[in-house]
Amino acid sequence: MSFNNNLYKAAAPDRPYRFRANVFIWPNRTLFFGPLQKLEVHAMGAVTINIGLYQPFYMKTATGDYQAYRCVVIPAGCRHELQANGNIVACLMIEKNSIDFLRFRERVQFYTSTFTPIMDRQWIDCFQKIYEEKPSKVDINLMINQLLAVDAGAENSVDARIEQIMQMIRLDPGNDFSQAHLADCVGLSTSRFRHLFSEQSDIPFRRYRMWRRVIAAMAVIHKVDHLTYAAMEAGFTDSAHFNRCFRDSFGVNPSLVFKNVDRFEI
Repeated sequence: MSFNNNLYKAAAPDRPYRFRANVFIWPNRTLFFGPLQKLEVHAMGAVTINIGLYQPFYMKTATGDYQAYRCVVIPAGCRHELQANGNIVACLMIEKNSIDFLRFRERVQFYTSTFTPIMDRQWIDCFQKIYEEKPSKVDINLMINQLLAVDAGAENSVDARIEQIMQMIRLDPGNDFSQAHLADCVGLSTSRFRHLFSEQSDIPFRRYRMWRRVIAAMAVIHKVDHLTYAAMEAGFTDSAHFNRCFRDSFGVNPSLVFKNVDRFEI
């Protein structure tokens, strides 16, 4: 890993910020990038790497003070606020039960309860290139694979029983599986299931299911462009429930994100 002592100095963009949000969803990763203002207190359900493309952004935990970052890891479940003052930020979210996560963890040693700055200039260069050159989603995927050094033949390190449950939730996020039922499916007691799930996923079962429902609702919005329908399809009781959960995950109302999307691809 290379280090650059000047990484946190603001850099002037090559062009003005005439840019609307982009959202890309893959099975094991989600990428958002666009101009951000303030995100209220929230916590993602997957490890997230935030990159300020040309300017630093500012973040703080629920109990800390704002600090400036250009590239930083936010662990799953870490509650925080973000202030970007309208500058462009890329947010790459990586699911725990994936080869992406395994390779990322091998490349970057990060804290599991607070922020970890990344000092490798490659991260900023990669997402600046995506912004400036606007490659296809296929090419974006290849660029991120190269950045993460993803090897398709590798195996993830999540317990096979929890991996099975995560896959069940991902494939059917709207199903209200009880924890007792899921525990029985993989031969665990309910209490052992809760403990092992939190240990393996870094967040409790209910938060993980909510996270996957939010991602599922986003995928439905891509198809039908109707928040209420997407909310119901993903397992939320109504659009207000979805709005609360989306805000708790991303710190902003979904309508503010999706009414300004330029590219939205799954």
